[in-house]
Amino acid sequence: MQQMPHLKWVVLVLSVLVMSGSRTSGSIFTTVVQNKRARASAQVPLTCLTRPNRTMERLASYLFFIVLCGLALSQPIKDRKCLRGKVITFPQLNTNTWVKLHPNESMNMSAATVCLRFYTERMSLDPCLFSLATPSYAQDFSLRWLGYVKQYEMTIHNFKVQLDGLVFNHNQWISVCATWEANSGLAQMFVNKVASIKKEVGPKVPFKGNPVITLGQYQTQYDGGFDQLNAFTGFIADVHVHGKVLPIRQIKTYMEAKTKYKLGDYINWHNLNYTIAGSAQVEEKHQVTFDSNEEQQ
Repeated sequence: MQQMPHLKWVVLVLSVLVMSGSRTSGSIFTTVVQNKRARASAQVPLTCLTRPNRTMERLASYLFFIVLCGLALSQPIKDRKCLRGKVITFPQLNTNTWVKLHPNESMNMSAATVCLRFYTERMSLDPCLFSLATPSYAQDFSLRWLGYVKQYEMTIHNFKVQLDGLVFNHNQWISVCATWEANSGLAQMFVNKVASIKKEVGPKVPFKGNPVITLGQYQTQYDGGFDQLNAFTGFIADVHVHGKVLPIRQIKTYMEAKTKYKLGDYINWHNLNYTIAGSAQVEEKHQVTFDSNEEQQ
């Protein structure tokens, strides 16, 4: 079970402070009213003058407290953690289970490399592995498997390209890296140390804007438009996004995972800010599968 995020604790503490402040300010106000009205008429009981105001202030404070608690508890779980040696499990085939990755800044990159590992039995037709959308392009950088043609599909700036001859095995860990750069417009994928050919795709413009990055779902519009045909079930781990095309030797190191591979400078699995929703959950990798061929780092 995920722990309550710090935001919710802050909301609760602020609510208590507001309630305390309301009682304090109410007391000060009451004292002023008492002094003025006592001088005006000593025959009127002070309790009759102050009790209604104090009751209304307390009711307003309680109502404010309840509203803030409801808003905090209704938000998806958001946290920043090191997920080294962990996986995110997607156990249900629906559009309500997803994970969003939150970078520290907006995008302004002329190239990118996305690396991840996944383990699935492909319950949906075209499961999506990675989906990045910006206000300009709903599918700015996405990766999915097309079951009917048995090819990987890479989408850059809403333009698609299929890459053939790469493995997609059921119930086995598969390591994937995908690269693209704006200068050449060339895309390439690496799956379990097998490289595809390079193919030109998309307009030769950089990635810009505030991205929405999802795991488990395929965005057909900015921050939404999920379709169950593209939902992912299984495990995803070691997601890293780099603001450049990684050299082949670094991609090979990631694939082999026998030494410390280069961590992402835009999305880093070892220092990840994410939101998790639906039935998705974080688990230890060694508790969900056998040897993943990855040494502890």
